[in-house]
Amino acid sequence: MWNKYHPSLQRSFYSDLECPSDKQDAEVKRQCHLHAVSDIELQKEVLEEEINLENKQDVPYNETKLERLHERKIKLINAKRYHQNASNAYWYYLQ
Repeated sequence: MWNKYHPSLQRSFYSDLECPSDKQDAEVKRQCHLHAVSDIELQKEVLEEEINLENKQDVPYNETKLERLHERKIKLINAKRYHQNASNAYWYYLQ
């Protein structure tokens, strides 16, 4: 059970976050979340290029595709936020 809470994270955030068994476990979990953040950044780069390509093609049927791409981008941003916050929680546990 968590007993140290990062001051900028709501306690409810911790309800779905696995509590580490020790400091080594916390460091591994922190690194895994940082890896996820890096991967999400790469996915966002690819997505931005797809959006740029679609924007260059001025055809009406692209609107639906552009909407889907923007929805994916929002999902990636939310995922990045979650993983960054999780990494911060494990970092704080280590302090």
